Amino acid sequence: MLKFLRKNARSWVMYIIIGIIICVFVLYFGAKPDGRSTQTIAIIDERIISEGEFHEEYRKAMDMARLRYGAKLTPEILKKMDLKRVAYDSLLNQQIVIAKATDLKIKISDEELRSMIMSMPALQTDGLFDERKYQQLLRYNKLSAEDFEALQKINLAASKIDVLIRDGIKVSDKEILDIYTMQNQKVNVSFIQISSKDVKRKINPTEEELENFLKENSNSFRISEQVKIKYLYFSGDAFAPTSVSDSDIRDFYSRSRDRYMTKDGKQMQLIDVKSNVIKELKRARGMQNAYSEAKKSHDTIYQENNFESYAAKNRLSVNGVDFFPLNRAPQQFTSVKDLAASLLDLGKNDISKILTADNGYYLVRIIDKKAAYLPRLKDIKSDVEKRYIDTEIQNLAAKETLLILERLNKGETLDKIAREKGLIINETGLFQPGSTIPKLGVSPEAAEAIIQLTANKPYPGKPILVNNSYVIFKFKDHSIIDLKDFEAKKDLYRRMGSSLKREEAMQSWLEGNKEAMKKEGRIKIKKEVKDL
Repeated sequence: MLKFLRKNARSWVMYIIIGIIICVFVLYFGAKPDGRSTQTIAIIDERIISEGEFHEEYRKAMDMARLRYGAKLTPEILKKMDLKRVAYDSLLNQQIVIAKATDLKIKISDEELRSMIMSMPALQTDGLFDERKYQQLLRYNKLSAEDFEALQKINLAASKIDVLIRDGIKVSDKEILDIYTMQNQKVNVSFIQISSKDVKRKINPTEEELENFLKENSNSFRISEQVKIKYLYFSGDAFAPTSVSDSDIRDFYSRSRDRYMTKDGKQMQLIDVKSNVIKELKRARGMQNAYSEAKKSHDTIYQENNFESYAAKNRLSVNGVDFFPLNRAPQQFTSVKDLAASLLDLGKNDISKILTADNGYYLVRIIDKKAAYLPRLKDIKSDVEKRYIDTEIQNLAAKETLLILERLNKGETLDKIAREKGLIINETGLFQPGSTIPKLGVSPEAAEAIIQLTANKPYPGKPILVNNSYVIFKFKDHSIIDLKDFEAKKDLYRRMGSSLKREEAMQSWLEGNKEAMKKEGRIKIKKEVKDL
């Protein structure tokens, strides 16, 4: 468990947020079981998971993230959440659960299903099942009652399997103390930095060395493939409803109550935040409607090859962009993830899949393409020479740092080596390990290395590159654990430990069954998440 804990302990808040999104998203917004499209991403026990289902799942995950964060949803947060991976894994895991529930002969009775649905807090008013809210939920997510009930059967089967897997999991006192320590103990480390300026050597590359460097790093110097495009843009604002009903406003507020809190944690009343609720609800509906319109357009144009005439018939504006390199997206496409990958394999007159942007969706048609090419050395010699020298100096700095670390591990002192090399020893002071290191800045890799250091293992296994300097850390000391505080919070940390251990067990179960089912031929992966 400690390895799992070390991997996740410093990012619990983000995992909890993702967990909330996944939970709501699977319970209320999961892909319809019979969805189909022309592109298959996986087949599990003959059940096809389509690319259309993936994009629907991903879109709904994005909508949930937007609802939760609003204007605070930054590209950095989105990158950490990795919602494409979440959507992809969610679809596969749902089908693995269904398959294993069948293997284990787990049955869900109509009474169990009815009881589960009627006990959902989101579908209750004053503790009683509210049929009106149930119908609102179905309408809002464009689900039939049959689709919704099929999803709940998956959740019930998953919960039964979850009980089987996690039953009997215990957390030792030592593991509880480990969790408390990692969350509360501060550490102090000393460190030295070796940058390129610390490596004093004149480098004069020959013509042959530059030619070889250019060939070995051709991708860095290659002029990217260029495309000329036309596109349709489906803005969420353009497809937002002009009004929303009071019942929908109340329902939306009820399902998003945790977003409307005062600074001191008190619940804000609907009357005080109604304008914000309406704005966010319109935006969410607008994005849903925009996606539906984009999908309808894509499917029609794909089948009938009528981009221009379809746009004219449906009064859609056709926009164009002249030739641009695929590795430098035009301004209007900067929020589209993986634009280059989406357009790279398309030919002339082909249309793209639906591309998701921050505030809408794009459908792109390739008008023309220019092939990528590698310039000759004589045309870019100064650039190649500069990067060659920078790379060589960086390599020398890395080698120098490794030699220092080897000497430290053989017993030489950091003070002695620092004096010999003219290096300064810095000290962080006591701090709570996280992605930001005092006096160095942000480095998740450095934070992970520091967590591993102890008095018996004072140095990391390798130097770490932080802000263009190689850093060697040395454990110095740590704060004393407050055992009284630990005892007072022991039950809380026991629950944390149990949750982590159960999560680890569930992940292991899913991954183990996924690999076993692949070997048995029950899972056939047609597309990895990186290709979507």
